Amino acid sequence: TFTITLTARNGVGSDATQAFTLTIFQPAAITSTNGATFTVGSAGTFSVAATGSPSSTLSETGALPSGVTFNSGSGVLSGTPAAGTAGSYSISFIAHNGFGTDATQSFTLTVNQAPAITSTNNAPFTAGTADSFTVTASAFPAPTLSESGALPAGVTFNTANGVLSGTPTASGTFPISFTAHNGVGTDATQSFMLTVNQAAAITSANSTTFTVASAGTFTVVATGFPVPSLSESGPLPGGVTFNSATGVLSGTPTASGTFLVSFTAHNGVGTDATHSFTLTVNQAAAITSANHTTFTVASAGTFTVVATG
Repeated sequence: TFTITLTARNGVGSDATQAFTLTIFQPAAITSTNGATFTVGSAGTFSVAATGSPSSTLSETGALPSGVTFNSGSGVLSGTPAAGTAGSYSISFIAHNGFGTDATQSFTLTVNQAPAITSTNNAPFTAGTADSFTVTASAFPAPTLSESGALPAGVTFNTANGVLSGTPTASGTFPISFTAHNGVGTDATQSFMLTVNQAAAITSANSTTFTVASAGTFTVVATGFPVPSLSESGPLPGGVTFNSATGVLSGTPTASGTFLVSFTAHNGVGTDATHSFTLTVNQAAAITSANHTTFTVASAGTFTVVATG
């Protein structure tokens, strides 16, 4: 607004003087940048700047993330974006002062989210069998994934798709860690346990020999992860027992012969291992018939020598 004075003079009487106001109007314009970045869970603010004379009023159109509002009086976009609102929001700001065309600015509000690994922190694989597990992470922009720690032979981690996969050749537990990174806040690191199970198998011999009245022992050997439990079925000779806790068949047999039994190894992985087993109990030779007999001259005689063993 410019206040000036106009004067008219022609030499006749007094000059004519007039106070005059010149008002120059300017159409509205938005001069602030057309984008801003907020972060989920953190307070953010952005001021929309507009020029124009008279001063422009501001308004906003378009969906805003939960937790964020626009104050048309102050021109401030502010708030704390709620969980689950990460992404890009296309909105518009309008400046209006009644002169010329309203100024409309297309605006992108980007709501970033620090990475978090949302998949479970463990997975079971089985030795000799192809398996896979997908690591999932939430974040905006999408995070990159990496793995640290020793993996079993035959298993690899694909950083591009977050898939842990392969056919492990070794059983056991493998403590590793996954990290998700997208440059927003702190990287997310998850401690992870990969357990490679192995079906039970009995690797010891399928037969042994004991002797009557002599102490004998045989150890049933089984492999598998978790460590399998052992059991025995079938009749054993008197004096011989099987200890399922130690896998030891032992005792002093009181009867000779061949005893067909079976051992079973169980650990809940795949099919139980069943092993047909032959326990042979030998007995030392002994002659049990009488130590004398009587024959008669010119008469047929017979005597049977009896032996055990």
